[in-house]
Amino acid sequence: AASAAALAMLPAVIRQIQRVARRPVQPVTIQQLLSRSSAASEASHVRHAAWIQQEMPVRLAHRLADFMMLPHIVVCNAHFNEVFQLFLDAFETLAQTRQVQDAESAADFAEALRRSVRRHDDIVHKLQEGYGDLQALLDDLVELDAFLDQTFKTRIGNRVLAENFLEVHTAWCKGATEAPCTGVVHPSCQPAEVIEDLAGSLGRLCEDLYGIKPCVEVSGQVDTSLSFIPDHLHFMLQEILKNAVRATIERHSSDPSGVPPVSVEIMKGSFDVTLKVSDCGGGMRREIQQRIWKYGYSSTSNPEPSEAVDSGGVFGGLCGQDRISFRQLAG
Repeated sequence: AASAAALAMLPAVIRQIQRVARRPVQPVTIQQLLSRSSAASEASHVRHAAWIQQEMPVRLAHRLADFMMLPHIVVCNAHFNEVFQLFLDAFETLAQTRQVQDAESAADFAEALRRSVRRHDDIVHKLQEGYGDLQALLDDLVELDAFLDQTFKTRIGNRVLAENFLEVHTAWCKGATEAPCTGVVHPSCQPAEVIEDLAGSLGRLCEDLYGIKPCVEVSGQVDTSLSFIPDHLHFMLQEILKNAVRATIERHSSDPSGVPPVSVEIMKGSFDVTLKVSDCGGGMRREIQQRIWKYGYSSTSNPEPSEAVDSGGVFGGLCGQDRISFRQLAG
């Protein structure tokens, strides 16, 4: 009775978050995303919108519940508090949007979702600044890695769901085309093309910074294609290749024989595709391997070039957010 009375005294939105957070998150596969194209019937498209409307508040509620369990000093940090408010605003907005029942209400929901996605563009940067503030203040007295893991996992999942639905919805509203829009998933994504594109951009950047343009060699089944999200494959490969390239240059920059290439082998199995990246950067000591996935860790001893080469990274180095991306996207 006492606990029920205490619960009743909480603001209505907190009670709603706690209630919704008790519902499990529904996992979604690449194949399921690919099946929701702009060629769908109106009834199917409305069901897609209704499912997104039901699922996204659940994911947000789980993270909001985690925020409310953080130590007071963390939640009071201006950057963490701002992210909490963004999650809370998104939860309330999506929960208050009228229920999707037809094409008109699906369009209203899509517009509300689009505004919410735009407001969340800078969340990673805000968490980065907040984490830096707390590290300087507390020096590892508060463990935040598990919280950040779940926050990034939700951000990746929600953004994939939202952007996929919005792309499909925009194409669906325009009507039938010869090639139906499949959202953010490309049915024939080619890793070799992504690797070659990154080899060019990273090579030019390293040439500007170090005066050396490293070579990235692609071998194996280079004509392999798979159903995947090109932007996310680009991000994951960029994080791995930029570390491989930097380590190789730093180890061999004074070698008279030149800098050895970074190699990427593409292997296609019956059920999966494996990309094997090899370099001559010297590897890592065992004690470094134990810290590499911790947020804020960076193996570089020269921050200026590293910051420039780390054009797609977050929190410095190959860190926890990258690992979450790999796991979330079956990497």
